[in-house]
Amino acid sequence: MAVLMTKDKKEIIVTCNCGCKSSVNIQIDEMEDIGYAYLCFLKGNFYTEYNNNPWRAFRIKMKKIWHILRGKDYCYSDTIMTKEDFEEFKRYINQF
Repeated sequence: MAVLMTKDKKEIIVTCNCGCKSSVNIQIDEMEDIGYAYLCFLKGNFYTEYNNNPWRAFRIKMKKIWHILRGKDYCYSDTIMTKEDFEEFKRYINQF
């Protein structure tokens, strides 16, 4: 597992230690009108869509490739949190 944090402590990436290259990216943004914190799950395992139907698996892979070619990470899901939601999330995580 790797924990990577930016110098300004507004973004942290936690990677999985099983070798699947999946990670969770937590980013703090001061733009209150959009959201305060963003939680994004990044999936690195390229072969897990083979259980889907072949056309759907092909479309998912092409979308991933397009994101990579454009220099972006492929994000499976985002969670946008308000400042209050993030504070509650932080309290919950700090219990462990």
